[in-house]
Amino acid sequence: MPGGDTAPARDDTDGMQTPPPQPPPVPRRTWRILDDRRLPALEPFADTVRRLEPVVLREGVWDTDDRVLAAAGVELLGSDTGWALDRGDGPVELGSDLDGPDQTPDPGAPVPPRDAVEVFLRGRELRRVRIRDTVTTLVQLIGKDGRVRAEVADVRVDEGDPDTALLRSARWWALTDDAAGTAAARAVERALDDHALDGSPAADRAHPPGSVSAPAPTPAPVRGPATAVQGDASRRPRRGTAAAFVVGVLRALRSDLVAVDPRVRRDEPESVHELRKVLRRLRSVLAVYRGALDRETTERLRTELAEVSRVAGTARDAEVLRDRVVRAAARTPGDLVDAATLDAITARLEQGRAAAAAALRDALRSDAWFAALDHLDDLIARAPAGPRADQDGGVFIARRLDHDRERLSRTTAERGGDLADLHEVRKAARRLRYALDAAGDRPDVGKRRLDRLRRTQETLGEVLDASHAVEDHRRAASDAAARGEDTFGYGVLAATEARVVAHERKRAERWLDRL
Repeated sequence: MPGGDTAPARDDTDGMQTPPPQPPPVPRRTWRILDDRRLPALEPFADTVRRLEPVVLREGVWDTDDRVLAAAGVELLGSDTGWALDRGDGPVELGSDLDGPDQTPDPGAPVPPRDAVEVFLRGRELRRVRIRDTVTTLVQLIGKDGRVRAEVADVRVDEGDPDTALLRSARWWALTDDAAGTAAARAVERALDDHALDGSPAADRAHPPGSVSAPAPTPAPVRGPATAVQGDASRRPRRGTAAAFVVGVLRALRSDLVAVDPRVRRDEPESVHELRKVLRRLRSVLAVYRGALDRETTERLRTELAEVSRVAGTARDAEVLRDRVVRAAARTPGDLVDAATLDAITARLEQGRAAAAAALRDALRSDAWFAALDHLDDLIARAPAGPRADQDGGVFIARRLDHDRERLSRTTAERGGDLADLHEVRKAARRLRYALDAAGDRPDVGKRRLDRLRRTQETLGEVLDASHAVEDHRRAASDAAARGEDTFGYGVLAATEARVVAHERKRAERWLDRL
């Protein structure tokens, strides 16, 4: 029998991650195998044992020359069956990019989809850096009634670099049953356990690899060097200081940004709204908590983020305008807005939304966006000290929040009656709210007023959105009149939104007085 050096290893000892060719049910038990031992005889445990032909899947792992995807812990996989992305919890199928440029000059060469990982790639070229062959052999145990009672998979992975002779291998067994815990499945599990551990040291027998609740093996992808955003430990700000607080907030917001960026590129619902919020939070933190980090660096980043925020704001405004039409029509009495007019308005606004979303995707493919992401990573990694970098974090936060409260008070007191003034008040309230959110659970920072700030911001937002809708309906009515169309429905919608403006403005003034 095999000696101790070939005993099964724990699931976390190998650096590769390869799924079976087709996603199977989650195994109830897995065993990592380090040698070429065969499966035990399974015929005693079922009326019929069916051994299927091995299925071979060849995949290419795509990355940049400097392995930025590996450093981020993700794998971009390409095969004859399509493209998939693995973030560490199993592959997810990828479709084609919506409107991205062709990255491969040779029309016969494979073109990897980039949108799901462009936030890491940032314009770098992709190439196939590893070849992976997965051979899966299934053995099905069938009862007298013809039902499959259990299924055992023997999976072997061979992976190599196309530019070298380096080859790495991994192998595991997996048991899947009908979740009913049949006697056949339990017997197979005991047989696999005994056979996998046969010849292993006593320590491995006491702590066998796999467990009743173990999922399919999902070891981490092959990783490159640590990403720059992790930074040099020797240069990290001292814990409890102002600089450490700001860097921690920025690191969390960067994670949110990395998560939402691919969703915007796929044009998913609410993704633009989420991106806009993350960008606003980043810019608010950089503005309110000035002084902890180098001001020249933070101000440059704020300016870079502002440009993408502007494009995202246009796209979000187009979404809001489109979505308000149906709600406004529902508030009108009777059938004052006929279906044809409503359909025409909705189609026009959807066309505008799609164009604005495409413009945002273009902005996310720009060198300016890539530079902003690089500068954000660099800011987190280097944490260049500002004049208040070493100040106590609690004291720094309290003083900066007091400063921003005074700013909001001045903006509120100096407001006039036009929409531009209300917009400035709303921005100031939102900035303070985001700064309070960033402060976390620290005591004595005034978080009891967060709900008041949120309600003020939302009410003012309703006023501004309804006002924009009124203006849009008026412009659309003018265009329709020039074409000789009936404009009655446009007028009804404009009047409905005008009533919303009047009602919400009164509410907003009450909240402003409470501020």
